[in-house]
Formats: sequence, C-alpha cells, structure tokens
Amino acid sequence: MNLFSAMVAIAAIIGIVAVSRYWFESRHRDGVDQERFDRLESELRERIETLERIVIDQREQLRRKIDEL
Repeated sequence: MNLFSAMVAIAAIIGIVAVSRYWFESRHRDGVDQERFDRLESELRERIETLERIVIDQREQLRRKIDEL
C-alpha cells in the first residue's frame, strides 16, 4: 500500500464517519423538531379558528344591522 492509497483510505473513513454522525444527529433532532412543529401547528390552528370566529361574527352583526334597518 503506497502513501496515496493510504490517504484515500483515510479520507474515505473520515467521510463515512462524518456522514454517519450527521445521520445520527439528524435522527435525534427530528424528534425534538417534530415536537416543536406540532406545538407551533396547534398554536397556529387556534389563531386561525379565532380569526374565523371574528370574521364570521362581524358578518353576522352586519347582517343583523342591515335587517334592523
């Protein structure tokens, strides 16, 4: 085995280790990120429901005022 072959082998091993480390860390982060995204999604859904109620209530109030006239 010459020096070039050894350097290529070392570079390949370092690359494999880096990719596997990234893969394991990303799997760990996905659980944490998923919890955060689920919480954010529920908060946004609540806000949308609130906005929908406001819009619908305003329409109903406007409709009643027009009917009263």
